[in-house]
Amino acid sequence: MKKIAREEEVDRLVELVGAGSWDALHGILERQFAVLHNRAQVLIGLCGIVITTTGFSGRLIAGTSPHAQGLIIAGVAIVLLSATLIVWGVQHIRWLTQQPGDDLRGWLLASLAYRDRKTTIYRVAIAFLLVGLSFYVVAIAMMLLHPTAAPSSGGR
Repeated sequence: MKKIAREEEVDRLVELVGAGSWDALHGILERQFAVLHNRAQVLIGLCGIVITTTGFSGRLIAGTSPHAQGLIIAGVAIVLLSATLIVWGVQHIRWLTQQPGDDLRGWLLASLAYRDRKTTIYRVAIAFLLVGLSFYVVAIAMMLLHPTAAPSSGGR
């Protein structure tokens, strides 16, 4: 699918709802931001699951080998980076009514640029989350392939 230029999107939105329809344009953008923030919240939940799971089983997985240790540490660190990007870059709030612009078109361009920046950060955070999860899964696979290498909990 071809991505349209921001100027084209502004023209399309203004044509769709009319140049004088601030409420309709604001509503469209609000819904787009709500979708983005809801999806970001799902990623935060996945990051939380990985970090919590590491607290319960990380020692067992890391005990498999030095490679597994490195993978699980790197995986959790990358997942934490993903969570940081989401919280700071996507969930960070600047209200639509605070966007700059001398007229409706200028405001709309600034608001779409803000949305696009958040969307880009969201996509980067997804990539980091997937890399971190991949490291984590490889560490788990190493533990499962070599179950006798991992230390037993021994009642500790």
